[in-house]
Amino acid sequence: MIKINYQELREAAEQATQDEWVAYILPGHNGIYPARTSEGRHCGYFIDWPGIDGQRNAGANARYIASIPPKVALALLAEIKCLEDTNIDAMCRIAELEKQCAEWERKALSNFEECAAMAERIEELQTNSAPGSFGIIGENIRTQDNRITSDPMFCVYQKREIVVDADYDYDRIVWVDEDGNEANKRQSRRLELLHENFREPPEKWRRVAVKDIDEFVTCCFTEQGCKDYLAANGHNLRLPFIYVKSGFRNAEYIGIRNWLAGIRIKGGE
Repeated sequence: MIKINYQELREAAEQATQDEWVAYILPGHNGIYPARTSEGRHCGYFIDWPGIDGQRNAGANARYIASIPPKVALALLAEIKCLEDTNIDAMCRIAELEKQCAEWERKALSNFEECAAMAERIEELQTNSAPGSFGIIGENIRTQDNRITSDPMFCVYQKREIVVDADYDYDRIVWVDEDGNEANKRQSRRLELLHENFREPPEKWRRVAVKDIDEFVTCCFTEQGCKDYLAANGHNLRLPFIYVKSGFRNAEYIGIRNWLAGIRIKGGE
């Protein structure tokens, strides 16, 4: 690769004849090729007599030299200097940005380490201050089957019968006496036969249509909590069952649930 001395080239171009150059090539003439400006000022001779073999390229060489007069050379040098200045500015800017990035990375790493230490400290404080039962609840929240439900809320329901219109939807027909006692199967069969044959039943009996509805009893953060509740109080409920609802968009419930899930059992991982 040719190393160009830009300073020497600039000084030479500044001292040479300015304006555009034109190579004068006369057909049929051999010898030297002079150059003049458009105003007729003589610039010098480009090509001496090249001999018979080189005559074909002599004109092309002369035109090439004339196409790069001092004005063009100075313009190219100015453009090169502008590009070099731009590159220097860009390199300085890149170096400055690299320095800033390094500083930001250092601060980010420091902040990350501080946050990690704070998180460990918070978890330690929560573990030490929360009752042991909270740790069990947290473990169950992390490991239980959530039934493909977002922020699940496990609820205990029971079936409760309500009186409805017999002409509409109902689950069964019952006969009750004036004290609210339900007739047994034999009594119900006899009373139903009287009703079907349009005969009046004894005055103390009344025919009632009833339907089962789901009645909410309580809810827990975990399914195990519902099972523990049923083990203690299920005998007081009618046909109890566990149903899962979602705490979606319930910020208060989700916040407490997540807090419980973060509590670890002492001695556990």
